[in-house]
Amino acid sequence: MFMKSFGFTQSTHYFIGLVILSTLLAIPSVSAAQTANECSFSRTLEDGVDGEDVRCLQKYLNDNGFVIAESGPGAVGHETNLFRTLTKEAVVKWQKAKNVNPASGVFGPQSQAAYLLDLIAKIEGKKADTVAVATAPTPAPQVAGISTSAIDENKNKGESILKDAFKMMRDAEKQVDDLDDESKLAKLNKNLTDARIDLYDALESFFDEDYKNAYASGQDALDAASKVFEKAGGETYESKADDVLSDVTDLLEDVQGLYSDAKDNKADVGDSKKMISEAEDLLNDAQDEFDKRGYKQAISDALDAEEILNDAKDEIDFVGEKDVEGYIEEVRNELDDAEDEINDADDDGEDVDDAWDLFKDAEKKLNKADLAIDDEEYLDAQNYAEDAQDLIDEALDSISGSSSGDEKKAKKAVANAWDDYDDAKNDISDAEDDGDNMDDAWDLLKDAKKKLNKADDSYDDEEYQDALDYVDDAEDLIDEALDEL
Repeated sequence: MFMKSFGFTQSTHYFIGLVILSTLLAIPSVSAAQTANECSFSRTLEDGVDGEDVRCLQKYLNDNGFVIAESGPGAVGHETNLFRTLTKEAVVKWQKAKNVNPASGVFGPQSQAAYLLDLIAKIEGKKADTVAVATAPTPAPQVAGISTSAIDENKNKGESILKDAFKMMRDAEKQVDDLDDESKLAKLNKNLTDARIDLYDALESFFDEDYKNAYASGQDALDAASKVFEKAGGETYESKADDVLSDVTDLLEDVQGLYSDAKDNKADVGDSKKMISEAEDLLNDAQDEFDKRGYKQAISDALDAEEILNDAKDEIDFVGEKDVEGYIEEVRNELDDAEDEINDADDDGEDVDDAWDLFKDAEKKLNKADLAIDDEEYLDAQNYAEDAQDLIDEALDSISGSSSGDEKKAKKAVANAWDDYDDAKNDISDAEDDGDNMDDAWDLLKDAKKKLNKADDSYDDEEYQDALDYVDDAEDLIDEALDEL
């Protein structure tokens, strides 16, 4: 195809121009005036911005029935370069008509993709009109074995994959633009060019009504752009969904094993069997959605399954081998951390004799827990591990001087909480970019930040317990914010 001979620039907007131009070449009767609404958007347009791209957007809205103003600035023929309240209101109406969600009045990547598809649809309509005038109408051919509904379904799938591919291309380009590694940039830009060629092939097939090939080429473009996005440091919903599905599948196997052990030992399993079955159905739904590229729904279904599995776990009145082994491993890690803290206190000249005695007792309890595991006495093993945890806490509390144990515990807790805050902030920003309403989540996160600032102040004032209390409050707020996802 002749498009492959073109040298693409990094800008998607130049590529879009080529696509539209190549389409127009096939429509000899379409005049320049008929294509006056071809805008090039290189940024998000929203209330307060100025520029010629705003003027072009206003002309497009006015020409398509979403009038900025009946008279004066913004009216037909009097478009301005100012994006203000009237422009925002017109964009909201247009977004609702084009099923862009949310209809916020912000003309960002999702709206720009919808604009492009609308423009292409209009071009195709003009092409069809031209053909209709030039030739006598003939009955639509009936292809054996292919129903009208099947064609419509393939067309819808083609449109859907094109939208996804356009959006991922934009995300990939933005991610690549943020890179500083020149050698990596060159390679990723080449990969982006390959993705653009696939996308052009998809559009060409779509215009030729070869919807199956349009879908296949669109899928190639989406996959290629997704790989670029990930290699440039981004995380796609596909990879997120894959990770969540993997984790919840592992949890399902653990709970199934726990249920089986509980039944063998004639322990009470409550309603866990029914709950496990519900979780299995949800996981199957999640896998189906994943296979259909419905990654958000796949994540949602998998997380619902995870919640049910955790409830099922609570229903089972039995301590399983894997649960106890995991708990013992956690306590042993805390024992290692305590050893470091006691050594640090010793180096600082503190009296650590009692701490070492308690440490050795905790070590003995953990050894007994290991032996109990070997004897399949899991409840005894858990009790020994819990005793070891108590002894570790006592050892740290016994360190004399300036409450070194509390200080380090508070320092670690505050640092971890800030990490959780940053992670939640990124997740909520991603959700907002995808059109979700995250106002409540942002409010909760703002409150969490206030608590963390107070935790920092308390730590600086050597009020370590107060710092830990503020951290607990902040973590609760962060969890609530993430629940909004």
